Amino acid sequence: MATKDILLVDDDPDIRDSLRIILEKEGYTVRAASGGKQAREELEKRRPDLMILDIMMATDTEGFDLAFDLRDRPEFEGMPIVLLTSFLDKVREEGPDQFQHILGEEWPAKWLFEKPVDSKRLIDKIEGILKGVEIT
Repeated sequence: MATKDILLVDDDPDIRDSLRIILEKEGYTVRAASGGKQAREELEKRRPDLMILDIMMATDTEGFDLAFDLRDRPEFEGMPIVLLTSFLDKVREEGPDQFQHILGEEWPAKWLFEKPVDSKRLIDKIEGILKGVEIT
């Protein structure tokens, strides 16, 4: 079976590096991007089997914006996106008012993982997604 390609998008180099190590140890090919612009460049080269996408990077919604854009593009239809975030902590700390534009939206991805990431749960989830088996 061919190695699965994962595009990892996060502006935090420590998170990118640690998740890359974990994913590569599990046999995945990992391409990394530090933000939306670099992610778009990687996506133009090759569609990944799965994308792990941080919500808050240069802006509070950079990851959301990219996910919404991809959802509307036929060439990325059905591409699994796992949102990675500390967004919910920020909402709890700062209150929901300034985030209504996000909280009131239908989220552009089905899967959400909060930081810090439980790597075992993330690997289990990725394997389930790629095999077409939903793991809760």
